[in-house]
Amino acid sequence: MPFDPGDSRHPHTEERERNGEDAVPWFEGAASFPFSGPFLPAQSRTPGGHYDPAMRAPVTVSLAQVDARPGNLAANAETHLEALQRAREAGADLVVFPELALTGYLLRDLSSEVALTRDAATLRRLAEAGRGLDFVTGWIEESPEHAFYNVAGYFADGQLLHVHRKVYPVTYGMFEERRYWAAGDEVAAFDTRWGRAGMLVCEDVWHPSTSWLHFADRADVILVPSASPARGMQPPPGAQVRAPGSTRTWDGLLRNQSAAFNLWSVYVNRVGVEDGVTFAGHSRVVDPFGEVVLSMGLEAGLATTVLDPERLRRRRTEAPMLRDERLDLTLGNLQRIVRDRFRD
Repeated sequence: MPFDPGDSRHPHTEERERNGEDAVPWFEGAASFPFSGPFLPAQSRTPGGHYDPAMRAPVTVSLAQVDARPGNLAANAETHLEALQRAREAGADLVVFPELALTGYLLRDLSSEVALTRDAATLRRLAEAGRGLDFVTGWIEESPEHAFYNVAGYFADGQLLHVHRKVYPVTYGMFEERRYWAAGDEVAAFDTRWGRAGMLVCEDVWHPSTSWLHFADRADVILVPSASPARGMQPPPGAQVRAPGSTRTWDGLLRNQSAAFNLWSVYVNRVGVEDGVTFAGHSRVVDPFGEVVLSMGLEAGLATTVLDPERLRRRRTEAPMLRDERLDLTLGNLQRIVRDRFRD
């Protein structure tokens, strides 16, 4: 039976009712879901009403694989200024720093002392110094309610354009983030001057739903600041990536994210040592086919490459996953799963 978007019942409900079966659950708000054909939005617009810009021109991106000094905002800001200048000389349009590059990672109780609000003077000075470049960096954010978040911020034209709060602060094994930091509750893509981007912070990528949300939100690129330690230093025989086990795992995650969702992945991990923990570096860029086009090692440095929109177009032409994605199917089944898992 043809799907009527004005009918809040699932399309197969009538057939199942005739056969004496239970109705298929549908998602709330189905009557207002904006379909064109069965599954695509009638128009792709941002909340402000502007058409989303597609990536139409090459984007030069620099990966700033840097160390950070815990709690030393001044020293870390100076590291940012030096990297931004080097990226500018390299012709970069976009510079990406690691997770918590402004504050350091193993902060624990120091978090409340180094946390920044979004109008903090440190961020304003950095935004102004980076004018002419887009850049991403991370810090501990203090909310108006005095909760603390591990965030990544996107700066453009001297302004803070978008903030992503890490939605999966990790607390297992050696990690204890949830003891000190709250979890974010939004995964949203956003428009830039060169295309549509999404940000995820480190552990977020290990939960595939976050990458899927950016894919569904029409991101061209997912930017991933990270502070991943080096673990598993002995590579197995025949390993394609001669690097720590944690790096090999990241290589697989990023390749899968890009190939499955037809987008660029830009991963920037930090280096250096904090409190006996060595960070693994090995930042990389993966194209929409799942191929690594740039990879760094364990040392601090700046590496630059170009994101080619033609590779994005070719991949999405060959494998039109976004065109065919059934948001109605996902929404309906998620509501069913929530009901089944959390019913009294």
